Formats: sequence, structure tokens, C-alpha cells
Amino acid sequence: MQHADAKLLLVDDEPGILRLLSRWLANAGYSVRVATDGRDAVAAIEQECPDLVITDWEMPRMDGLELCRHLRQMELPHYVYTIFLSVRTGPDESVYALDLGADDFVAKPVRQGELLARVRAGARLMALERRLSQLTSSDPLTGLLTQRAFYECLDKEWQRAERHELSLSCVMIDLDLFRRVNEAHGHAMGDRVLKAVAQMLSETCRRSDFLCRYGGEEFAVLLPETGGDNASVWAERVRRRMAGLDFGAGGKRVSITASFGVAEKNESHRTEGALVDQAAQALSCAKRWGRDRVIRIESVANEEAPSSEPTCSAEATDDRSG
Repeated sequence: MQHADAKLLLVDDEPGILRLLSRWLANAGYSVRVATDGRDAVAAIEQECPDLVITDWEMPRMDGLELCRHLRQMELPHYVYTIFLSVRTGPDESVYALDLGADDFVAKPVRQGELLARVRAGARLMALERRLSQLTSSDPLTGLLTQRAFYECLDKEWQRAERHELSLSCVMIDLDLFRRVNEAHGHAMGDRVLKAVAQMLSETCRRSDFLCRYGGEEFAVLLPETGGDNASVWAERVRRRMAGLDFGAGGKRVSITASFGVAEKNESHRTEGALVDQAAQALSCAKRWGRDRVIRIESVANEEAPSSEPTCSAEATDDRSG
């Protein structure tokens, strides 16, 4: 994030200050929105989370301290750097505001050079925070979500599904006999296969889906607003496409297959982890029942033996987009 890419929310109840500071910041290349008090600022933050908030201390309805306290309690997609504007710059006031979550201060009357310098410093810290967050949430080989990041997404989607009574499905995927690829052709070929599979899975997912490298040659996909039938149809389509991937190594053909376990959120799941556990159980059965197949957890619970041919337990038409 370049400093000028940072999104700012400027909060002050004095119209003249808002106009002046907005002009300074806009001329420096920042995207600036304004709010006239803390309550308006909270509504603006909920609508679109900024990178930095620059707020006056004393305002009607909700002052800067209350805004900062509320901001630190909100569930936001990223940290928001907060700069206070105030004539109160004594040590006691500064300590109090810092304890509530403020990051920096600019004394009133505001000097243009100082304000822009402190905003640039905040933007640099936010860029570093974003970079570190990206490194910890992305698998270095495939670029997919890590398992930890996947569970963070699952927690949010689980709550959304609970709140709005939406469908939610999970698909666990494991490459069959992947160890043989590494043993026969080396780990470089194994990495090549993993990256190709990750690319193919990414192409078949919607923007709203969450795809992670769960570990080794295992992947997990979270499908919001998708029932078990359509999740199974999606998995079957991916299974067939997976079997069509072809890799050349030393004049020899290298192909792979994968096994899939599907579970849909239901009333028996007390936690989001139970959904993943059931998808993993279905995957285990798919491996045990011959690999290269899609198994739904309902088939396991009903002890339905699969046919000799790899099949999908759902007969619905996949109405998912993407």
C-alpha cells in the first residue's frame, strides 16, 4: 500500500476544519471521507473500513475518546490507525488517550507539514501490518489461505449463516497416493503438481468461496450459501477436472486423482469445527472406499456403500455461479 493509496476518515464538528484538512489530504493524494461526530464516524466505518482515522477530541453526541473506545471494540477487517487532533496535549491526556487505543496526536492549531508527516508515518505502519498479515495468512507455495486463516474465515461465515439462516458447506480434498509422485519424480515435481492443483481449484471457486491448503497435499474449501447437493456437484466437477490434469516428467506421463469429503451445516453441528470434522470423516471414507470419488457425510451416516464407479451422491444441477 503506497501512502497515497491509504483511505482516510476525517472526523471533526467544525466545518472550516473539515474543509481545510480535507483539501490538504486530498492534494497529497489521499482518499478522504468526512464525518461530523463520532456517531457518524462509526456508521462510516461500518460501511467502509478506512486505513486511518483522524479525529477531533471534543465533539457532540460522541467525542473522540468514545469513538476510539468503540473503534477498538468493533470487528473490522484490519487494524485502523487513529490520530487525535486536540488542544489537549498534556502528558495526562496523552496517556489516557493512548490507553484507549489512540496511535498518535497532532496539536491544534494544525500545521499542514506536521499533519501530512504523521499521516505518512501511519500509512507506512499500516502497509507493514498488511504485508505481515498477508505473509501469515497465505501458504508460501500455493498462495492459498493457510489453515489458520481458513478457520478465521469459517468463524465469520458460520456466524453469518447462523444469523441469516443460510446454507454453508465444506469440502475436504486429498490428492490420492501423492507420496508416490514425490518418490518417483522428486519434490520439485510434487510442488509443481500442488501449485497446478491450487490454480485449478482457484479457477473453479467463486469470489465468495474460501480455499486453503489445509496441510501437505490436503485442501479445504468453504462454500457459503451452498447446500450439500450443490457442494457435491461442484466437487464432482472438480474431481473430473483433476483427473484430466497431465504433467510430463522425463518423458513419462504423471497424472493424479483426488478424493473428496462433503458436509453441509446442520442442526447437529454445535460449532464450526464440527462441520470440518464431518467433511474430513467423509473424505476418510472416500479414501477407504477406493479413492477418486466424492462422498457426502450423509452417505457415511446411512452406511450407503458406494458403487464401483466414482460417483457423486447428489443428482441436483449445480446452480452456483463461477
